[in-house]
Amino acid sequence: MTITPFEMMLITSTILEFNPILQTIKIIRLKEAKDVSIWTYVIIFAIGVMWLVYSIQIESLPLIIGNAIKIFASSTVIVVYLRYRRGKRGFE
Repeated sequence: MTITPFEMMLITSTILEFNPILQTIKIIRLKEAKDVSIWTYVIIFAIGVMWLVYSIQIESLPLIIGNAIKIFASSTVIVVYLRYRRGKRGFE
């Protein structure tokens, strides 16, 4: 079975967009987010939304999938950041 360049691009971009999930896992494990730059993930989220709108307009499945994952992954970091931004106390 041969993988075409299009399929390789789809696989690679999909895997790449899961990167923020690693930060989410670390925040949950440590129960603190004091060293995380929330603005980085807010910007990644905003860029993902803009690219998703564009990719829907041009009907590009690899871009749609990759940016949907990017939005999901960056939003998980934002949510857990808000939960653990003050350290082990959470929302208290």
